[in-house]
Amino acid sequence: MRYYLKQRLAHIAHTMDIIRRVILALIFWGIVLLLLITVLGNRPPSVKPDSLLVLNPLGTLVDAYTSPVSYRGVPVGGYLNETLLDDLITALDMASSDPRISGLWINLSNMSGGGTAAVGELADAVKRFGESGKNIISSADTYDNARYRIASSSDYILVDRIGEVFPSGYGSFRAYYAEGLEKYGVKAELFRSGESKTGAENYILDGMSEAARRDETRLLTDLWDSWLNDVAANRGVDTEYLSEWINNYDKYLLDAGGDGSKSALDAGLVDLVETGGVLKELLDAQFGTDESRRIDAVDYVSGQFHQRGKDGTIAVIPITGVLVYGEGAAGNAGSSDVVQTITTARETHGVKAVVLRINSPGGDVRAGEEIRRVLEETRKQWNLPVVVSMGNLAASGGYWIAAESDLILTRPETITGSIGVYSMSLSFEEALSRWLGVHIDGIGTTPWAGSTNPGRSLDERTASLYASSVRDIDGMFRSLVAEKRGLSAEEVDKLAGGIPWSGSRAIESGLADISGGLKEAEESAAGLAGLDEWNTIYFEKMENPGEKMLGKLLWGKHSIRGATSKSFRWQTSILPRLRRTNSP
Repeated sequence: MRYYLKQRLAHIAHTMDIIRRVILALIFWGIVLLLLITVLGNRPPSVKPDSLLVLNPLGTLVDAYTSPVSYRGVPVGGYLNETLLDDLITALDMASSDPRISGLWINLSNMSGGGTAAVGELADAVKRFGESGKNIISSADTYDNARYRIASSSDYILVDRIGEVFPSGYGSFRAYYAEGLEKYGVKAELFRSGESKTGAENYILDGMSEAARRDETRLLTDLWDSWLNDVAANRGVDTEYLSEWINNYDKYLLDAGGDGSKSALDAGLVDLVETGGVLKELLDAQFGTDESRRIDAVDYVSGQFHQRGKDGTIAVIPITGVLVYGEGAAGNAGSSDVVQTITTARETHGVKAVVLRINSPGGDVRAGEEIRRVLEETRKQWNLPVVVSMGNLAASGGYWIAAESDLILTRPETITGSIGVYSMSLSFEEALSRWLGVHIDGIGTTPWAGSTNPGRSLDERTASLYASSVRDIDGMFRSLVAEKRGLSAEEVDKLAGGIPWSGSRAIESGLADISGGLKEAEESAAGLAGLDEWNTIYFEKMENPGEKMLGKLLWGKHSIRGATSKSFRWQTSILPRLRRTNSP
């Protein structure tokens, strides 16, 4: 009996072992199959003759993708709808001379936003494509500032019957807290290097200061004039007429019986109204009915480039978001992350120049200085040219970094400058006492122990420390700009004090060198490095390999968060405009 029982148990164990092996084998081969499907599914389609390039920006135009929220390497947060600006621009420039591409369809209905400079840069790329003689069709459910700027140079612009063309212009509005803070017993003290350093003035005022109103008016007028002039020229209408139509949109809308699409059609701002099938008929008539010959711009650019550059590599490093000291997170640029990226790029074999794409309002001065020092080291010790491409915003700490370069390129729509420093203290002593009956008391061995406790009022001596630090760093900032940009102290004083400048004014004043976007910055860097052929490679903070693989399994090609590596030939037309400033 005992022998029989042992045989039965052994048979059951053997059967369970077979089942275990089968299950493990199925899991293994299932994973292999899933990986194969993922890899093959991410391969871009081939480009057929007479293909239509489809530009379909999803979400926001960005210079660098936002990483998903992760928990211990597992991407649990998913990916935001974002489209890399450089991929779209590169696709347009390549397709303009590609005989396989017959035209362009821009679908803007899925685009939710993009900064002034990013939109202008993409719009100029669309215009260059049109100059190749290939037709462009743009469509959207409705058009705002950004969408219409991009579409304005199209041969045909379509708007939906229930949509409209309503570019509302640019504005600057925010909440002011002084009265509310006073009511609750909170005291705010602001220390700043000039009246135009208005970043935190809303904590000490109840409305916009005269300096802020003056500076914002000049800046927004520059940006809006640029928009009006470019759009009017692209659309072939008078600038004054376009401005008048927008300013009196309510009147024109009433004249059209409240029909926004008819109002735009009557004004000559659109060519056709989509009522159902109109877009399809136009696309079929212009480019044929074979939808298999339509290729997405991101897929197109992903399949066009290989590492072909013989002379070297241009490293492109995006610096996006608020500058923070140390490691960064989503929405900001950590100084240690940026420094590590720059170090990795310059140590990579074949890298001959560095291009920084800056899109930052500034932040922690320690972060800006840490990045600037490694750039100075890159220029002097590694003898690598550093070129800055300003995006939508390269102000304050963003400009602190930009100053440490051989060449600065800016878009007319870029916001830059804001050379200055501020620091702020909030005291909750009265609020704690009034509302909670809480009082902060104690002793310290020096006057400084507990001096910055938010539950205590800021004493005069501690306030002098804040003010002294602001003056010192502001002096460093001005000296840095004067030295790196070859300006006199008097010239810098006129530009500093926190004043924001448009990109066009930055060129006029010497804060920037030439107008252009990332494409021109890469060409400039190649020229300074003496390259005839080069690869362009993005260097960004890398994802954990496991996180990257999980992202691909979960979201497919939408999880690919890196820019496409590219290869170019140097164009000599920009060479006469180049100068390498402050070379070591």
